[in-house]
Amino acid sequence: MMDHPSRAGREPAWRDQLDFYRAEEPVLYEKIIRHFMLALLDEGLMTMEDLEGEVTRIVGDSDFIHWANPNRPEPSLDEDQIEALRLVVRDRIADLWSDTKITDNIIKAIKKDLALRLAEMADDPFSSWEEIRRETMEFSKMPIGGSSLSVSDAMATRVALIRRLLSDQLEFLDIAKSVLTIRDFSEIISRVIGPERGLGKLGGKAAGFILAHDALTKARREGRAVGEFHTPLTYYIRSDVIFDFLKANGLTDVANMKYRDVEDLRREFRIIRRLYRTGRFPDYVVRRLRTILATLGDVPLVVRSSSLLEDRLGSAFCGKYVSLFVANQGSLQDRLGELLQAITQVFASTFNPDAILYRRERGLIDFREEMACIIQPVVGSRMGRYWLPALAGVAFGANEYRWSPRLKREDGMVRLVAGLGTRAVDRVGDDYPKLFCPGQPSLRTTVHPNEILRYSQRNVDVIDLEQNKFDTIPVEDLMASIGNKYPGTQHVFSIWRDGHLIPATGLLMNVDPKDLVITFDGLLERTPFARQMKEILDVLGEVWGVPVDVEFAHDGERLFVLQCRPQSRGGEKRREPVPRDVAKADKIFSADRFVQTGQLRGLEYVVYIPFEAYDSLATYEELVAVGRTVGELNRKLPNRRFILMGPGRWGSRGDIKLGVRVDYADINHARLLVEIARRKGDYVPDVSFGTHFFQDLVEADIAYLPLYPDEPGKVFNTDFLLGAPNALGDILPDRKDLEHVVRVIHVPAVTDGKLLDLVMDGDEGLALAYLRKQAAAGSED
Repeated sequence: MMDHPSRAGREPAWRDQLDFYRAEEPVLYEKIIRHFMLALLDEGLMTMEDLEGEVTRIVGDSDFIHWANPNRPEPSLDEDQIEALRLVVRDRIADLWSDTKITDNIIKAIKKDLALRLAEMADDPFSSWEEIRRETMEFSKMPIGGSSLSVSDAMATRVALIRRLLSDQLEFLDIAKSVLTIRDFSEIISRVIGPERGLGKLGGKAAGFILAHDALTKARREGRAVGEFHTPLTYYIRSDVIFDFLKANGLTDVANMKYRDVEDLRREFRIIRRLYRTGRFPDYVVRRLRTILATLGDVPLVVRSSSLLEDRLGSAFCGKYVSLFVANQGSLQDRLGELLQAITQVFASTFNPDAILYRRERGLIDFREEMACIIQPVVGSRMGRYWLPALAGVAFGANEYRWSPRLKREDGMVRLVAGLGTRAVDRVGDDYPKLFCPGQPSLRTTVHPNEILRYSQRNVDVIDLEQNKFDTIPVEDLMASIGNKYPGTQHVFSIWRDGHLIPATGLLMNVDPKDLVITFDGLLERTPFARQMKEILDVLGEVWGVPVDVEFAHDGERLFVLQCRPQSRGGEKRREPVPRDVAKADKIFSADRFVQTGQLRGLEYVVYIPFEAYDSLATYEELVAVGRTVGELNRKLPNRRFILMGPGRWGSRGDIKLGVRVDYADINHARLLVEIARRKGDYVPDVSFGTHFFQDLVEADIAYLPLYPDEPGKVFNTDFLLGAPNALGDILPDRKDLEHVVRVIHVPAVTDGKLLDLVMDGDEGLALAYLRKQAAAGSED
């Protein structure tokens, strides 16, 4: 055998490597030789016949090449023949490959061995997390470059790790295996809290967050213009921790309560939460959290739910489980206690009655739901006594409620707020987020300065570091307390002066805080923020294969991506023009703002809460009773044959006078929710697209329509809505005392057999509800 020219006068290092592995790690040595042999065969540099001939020449055994016999098994190789194979392969690579190529293939063979060992561990339910962590760390130390794994070997290991750590949902596996790499898991595993041996996962919200981070990082690396983005340092509590918690506190029987009646659960949920709050955690959890708090310091934290079912394709669970803010102030022991309490409340939210009902409706009640948690520092900065981001919100890849015919569905939608993003995803009764389309940010929902002022955000959600709590305060009070020193002031605020809005510049030292208006004009007109959000939505939508929703926050300097999941979507609706030939007496109501496309046929009941009656209620108990009555009607009336109509913002937090207090379980059988804005009072609908409440409507296929009946040209048939007999007392005798507030109209009984139809034409932005004689009821498109 001749020496390769590049090796003249010296012994190549790879020979020493192979000799070391031969002596110290013979199993790995065999795998390296096998890898060489297969590579030579694959490159066409050697055939099996060549190999057999060489071995025969060395061992002098002519039978070696006459193995094939269809009537008897082939004999195994003896040690001499095996050693001859090794020598032949080593000689061939020495002759045919460069030193660099041989070294690269040694690394590749070792990588393959590590990767496949890692896949075996991930698939083995008895392997420990320390073993998996150690193997991923070892793999991550291997060089990157020409010694890459084959696609098949890489995919096998990725899938095994995704299935063990994140999700075994096939749709997610199919997406994630092309994005996440083996090296990505090394850092993740180092920040996981869980029992040493166990099969817990990080949950759906964590899976979406991790996938979004890696997909955007990959897109930037490939030259996609997604701009600079960040993700918070994140720790994960595995889903099997909750079972150790339940066992340690004698609460394992609580899991069976998911089969109880929802009304029973409503009553008992408070007890469940109390039992969880008094529970003790396993020592390994307490020790690890203490270390994490010592590392993070006293920055405020958020504890997010991340159950196995959450944020999956087909089941978003928007707002069903809780995410809680922790001020994280005081001594280490105090901070630890506060954090542990937050985790127990997240665990307990598994039995939220709305979550249980949501699971039942989707055939998920028998699934063994497990609750994992995400712990992250809250994005933001200290402003006086408060901690908050400069801005935050939620962005959607598809816009289902378009206020201009120039807008397209793919232009997307963003709900943007100053402060914590809770005001963007929760419905609040007395405030407004900024709505804009990242594809066409110049097309505003409001144009006149007075309208912009009226529909601007007035309050901001913050963490009060002195009171150690989440709080909501007026923007004016915040700006007065911090001396107008707000990160990115010129991007968030405009100044109200003499009936006009002018750009905010500088530090605003001479501006009265009450003249500051949150418009985000500077952000949208003078920065690439809107374009960046559109690019992020496009990249992640391509990865998921469907439009996504993304929660984000900005500290005034950096954009942070916090969460990503498939966007909740209703079924595709065919367009039908609004009929023009309906008799005036048969028209019930019309709309021309924020109209989606769809048709509802054969509606039998109308539940109507007049503004004047609701506004006249004097006590909190009376207002709550209205919401409870709606819930009882929801369970009593024919499924999806009734609509709900009433003032303000239903299901919002805050002032109950500004909207009917209902939960998901109170409206889930309705076919349509109509929110009514009257010029009297403050009952103004919020276009709720993007809130958790709205996501509930979409997933339950409940249509939504805001009405502005006092505007010129609108139909609002008060003779029918107020004059028709009220069937509430017949349906709910115990609620007869609320007949003056809650009106239930049995449509066919008062219209000689007619039923209610609603046609909504989103392209034209028109909707009409009208009475029609029908041969068959209950159909819909």
